Amino acid sequence: MSIQKFCYDDVFILSEKLNTGKYAAVLPTDTVIGIISHNKDLIYKIKNRPLEKKLVLLVPNANCISNLLPKEKEVINKYWPGSLTIVKDKIAYRMPNHKDLLTLLEFTGPIYSSSANISGKEPIKNTLDAQSVFSQNIDSLLIVKGEALSDTPSTIVDLDEKKVLRNGKIDGNKIIKEICHQ
Repeated sequence: MSIQKFCYDDVFILSEKLNTGKYAAVLPTDTVIGIISHNKDLIYKIKNRPLEKKLVLLVPNANCISNLLPKEKEVINKYWPGSLTIVKDKIAYRMPNHKDLLTLLEFTGPIYSSSANISGKEPIKNTLDAQSVFSQNIDSLLIVKGEALSDTPSTIVDLDEKKVLRNGKIDGNKIIKEICHQ
């Protein structure tokens, strides 16, 4: 068993592997180190994550989200790209503020993501730790070298319920007020 290591310069090879649905990648984002894959079951398996805990879809822009109201789109575009996750129609979306990751998303399209950790444990601080943390899934894991750009996860705002699920660097209550203000 050996781990496959990449850097963001390998975007074509990395995207080809991810697009098969057979791999997940651990990589730096604008928040904590993340894990991404087109195969959501693979993320659940690697993280030992309960199925009732939803994943986030990383998107290259807000146009990937259907049914956004004009005011919602206006407010989201003020904070995106950035550390804001929104829930719309019970699906969580985030556009990361990370140039290399956004380039990768151009080649993969929307892709499932989560923080890189075993469920219930702290997120890893750098991608090299992934090798030991996720050693049981080494054949299906790709690692993009790098450090976490932040130790703060994204703010999560549920647009369906008009409530804040988690505050991060961005004040979720401010976003709810902006969206609800007509």
